[in-house]
Amino acid sequence: MRTRAALIDLGGTLVDFFGNGNAEMMVPCCLRRATAELSSRGLPVPSAQEQERRWSAQKRPPSDLMVHPLEDRLCHVYGIDPADRGAVDAACRAFTRPLFRGARLFEDALPFLEALKERGVRTVLVSNTTWGTPAVLFREEVARHGLDRLLDGTVFCRDVGWRKPDGRIFAHALAKAGAAPSECLFIGDDPVWDVEGPGTAGIPAVLLDRRMAWAGQDYDRVCCLGEVIGRLR
Repeated sequence: MRTRAALIDLGGTLVDFFGNGNAEMMVPCCLRRATAELSSRGLPVPSAQEQERRWSAQKRPPSDLMVHPLEDRLCHVYGIDPADRGAVDAACRAFTRPLFRGARLFEDALPFLEALKERGVRTVLVSNTTWGTPAVLFREEVARHGLDRLLDGTVFCRDVGWRKPDGRIFAHALAKAGAAPSECLFIGDDPVWDVEGPGTAGIPAVLLDRRMAWAGQDYDRVCCLGEVIGRLR
């Protein structure tokens, strides 16, 4: 059966957000940026130690796939009134600024998406958002990198309320793609989120293993996006 749609992860697949680091390593810097923003608005903020304690207290186990919005987490950390939308939105933007400021597009991302478009393959981005960040901020980031012009749709965990590998996000993506699971191919860099998750939904998947971290594992692996074209039916 012909591949009608490609479902594609964002972070680690099209855009590098962390380099050799990870999300938790960025939290102290993100908290400082949010603190500066709220202080500039004349709002009282707790000490840095208390901020980190409150942030850490909200950690969820990996098995908890429900989305916990960044807005709620920051209201807890800083004691912001959730009704003060201006302060909440400003805190979210300030907190995520270090994440987006350091992001870079992988060199093979645009050529890959262009090749899919030339073949008439529908492309839908399917991604979790770091820290439960609002989807609008990630859509702005997608547009900043020029990816939006090559995508037929985007699905973020905040749109669904559940994170990959929960099946509900894949069902939403299939509806957006207008294709059956067997007519799609999922491409992403995480074995659980982007291979096992789609697999439970009946979607064939390819693991993008840029750093050869999963060599020897029983996955259909590629080392760059260009290799995915050969997997299309």
